[in-house]
Amino acid sequence: MQNNDWRKKKAQEMNFFAEYGDVNRYEILEVIGKGSYGLVCSAKDKQTGEKVAIKKIHNIFEHTSDAARILREIKLLRLLRHPDIVEIKHIMLPPSKKDFKDIYVVFELMESDLHQVIKANDDLTREHYQFFLYQMLRALKYIHTANVYHRDLKPKNVLANANCKLKICDFGLARVAFSDAPTTVFWTDYVATRWYRAPELCGSFYSKYTPAIDIWSIGCIFAEVLIGKPLFPGKNVVHQLDLITDLLGTPPLEAISKVRNDKARKYLTCMRKKQPASFSQKFPKADPLALQLLRRLLAFDPKDRPSAEEALADPYFNGLAKVEREPSCQPIPKVEFEFERRRVTKEDIKELIFQEVLEYHPQLLKEYCGTQRPIFLHLSAIDQFREQITQLEENGNKSGVAPIQRKHASLPRQAFNYC
Repeated sequence: MQNNDWRKKKAQEMNFFAEYGDVNRYEILEVIGKGSYGLVCSAKDKQTGEKVAIKKIHNIFEHTSDAARILREIKLLRLLRHPDIVEIKHIMLPPSKKDFKDIYVVFELMESDLHQVIKANDDLTREHYQFFLYQMLRALKYIHTANVYHRDLKPKNVLANANCKLKICDFGLARVAFSDAPTTVFWTDYVATRWYRAPELCGSFYSKYTPAIDIWSIGCIFAEVLIGKPLFPGKNVVHQLDLITDLLGTPPLEAISKVRNDKARKYLTCMRKKQPASFSQKFPKADPLALQLLRRLLAFDPKDRPSAEEALADPYFNGLAKVEREPSCQPIPKVEFEFERRRVTKEDIKELIFQEVLEYHPQLLKEYCGTQRPIFLHLSAIDQFREQITQLEENGNKSGVAPIQRKHASLPRQAFNYC
């Protein structure tokens, strides 16, 4: 019986990795996520002994837009290294550039996400609330000083561990802001989750926006932590605006003018006058200082919201945060995201993703950039066989061809029992 289980597990591992890499490096533990993109498994890295999450994304070049999103995310996670941002540990080298169609990314393994933490725990303390918000703002300060907007912050995109550690993930919708870029940026209504979208973006397809959109999202997440359920679960744009104004009151005309969508703007203009609701009644468990900061994060007018750095300096974090200690990031070089500024083909994206993979194989990257052609010192088992046969044929079936060794890796996510 044990032998059957072992064989089944080995077959599962081989099937997961297909032709990629040294499958013996990772011991697959369990499937922790499935989606249209592919599969996520927890695994043990036998070289380091640590647990990791391996994400397989299949057929990444089937749609250019999906491939561009993957490129954007792995590039940003390579450039944004911070304790409160999830880390890519490795990306597996494909069998060959020609056969490159799936991607495997190895992340640090996190036990859950903030959505699960909120659902599973109704006994979080004020210390939990404070520490959660502190970590999210600290990550956001780093992200924004790199001139990056996350654009899809929500509880499911904040990973969590039982020791209360949080890490922001999922940068597929993020954008880098360059000073010479157009002020109007494409923003599709169905991209980011409506419940966490800033009011100036409600119903808008083409919008001017600032880092304040992420600050609003953090405010919504923090409110959800406080009350244990989403703050503004709008069924549509109108319902979303109703819920927002029920809490914040009717915004002044100056703030309404910043809402980009004509219908949303007219709806707010004609709305009956509402007074702001009592935050202390809405959030009875919260520290008064927490509510004071929450009001700032959820300011209807984006100019009234604090930056992440300003929020960290709020009295709510006295004794916990030291603004000068919280790391900033150098702005991301324009050359890293040149592909966003021009029309690219599927082959362009494939080449750029391949180069990102090589960033985790420094020697191969050096050789590849030096020759401008793929050099594979590390091959899959099938490619090893083909390579040896080829060499035997070329050398008149002489023996002694050394097998070619190859190292690999792959990406994360999961469910939770809280501290």
